[in-house]
Amino acid sequence: MSGINAKVIYFGNDRKVMRRKEFLKQLSHELVLPQLSRRSELTLGMPLNLQNKLKIYQTPGNDGHEEPETTGMKRKRCEDCAGPRNNCKNCTKIVCLTHLETFCGVCSTDFLAAHSNN
Repeated sequence: MSGINAKVIYFGNDRKVMRRKEFLKQLSHELVLPQLSRRSELTLGMPLNLQNKLKIYQTPGNDGHEEPETTGMKRKRCEDCAGPRNNCKNCTKIVCLTHLETFCGVCSTDFLAAHSNN
């Protein structure tokens, strides 16, 4: 439905006759082009064949290997085994899913000792 509406508007503006299939291909390409341009600037860690294909969409003066903007907060690792990020709810120490017990090991022991007297 939106393709038909877009073609009606296009025809109303340009008065060029174009087959529907050809128009929809051109429309979809033009809608994807801004995303391809953005994506071509962040190719670090991407397979080389994709990097080469995306080079044609890069904006002039961009080599495609710029670091993405960071917010100043770095991803942290588990302090026990260097795994992905999770925090102890008591002391906010970073723990991984293997070592995660809702609390880190030290706080868990303290928590159990404190609550086992009840």
